[in-house]
Amino acid sequence: MKRALVFLATALAFAGAGAQAPPISVPPVRIGPADDGGRAAGQQQPQRVRPPPPPAAPPPAPAPAPLSNCNAGGCWDSQGNRYDSTGGNGSRLISPDGRLCQTRGQFIHCN
Repeated sequence: MKRALVFLATALAFAGAGAQAPPISVPPVRIGPADDGGRAAGQQQPQRVRPPPPPAAPPPAPAPAPLSNCNAGGCWDSQGNRYDSTGGNGSRLISPDGRLCQTRGQFIHCN
């Protein structure tokens, strides 16, 4: 069996020695757009840099709320929301959603 394989390998080597297949030619792989934009050969396309997206806008400040009632611990607006006092003279308050607020006349203004 071993002799048969050696003979077969030798026969195939001699048979293929005179008739070789032509080399395979493959075009180069091109990455990116097919249009070169009229540039001369060898020039690289400038890279486009995208600007970062604009920062998200903070939520708008709520409209001033009319005061309903105040005491030493804070105030309530006309819709029943409680604004806790930060101390001091009572004009600075904290809204239910954590915003810093001030009393101006009969209204509560929040940032």
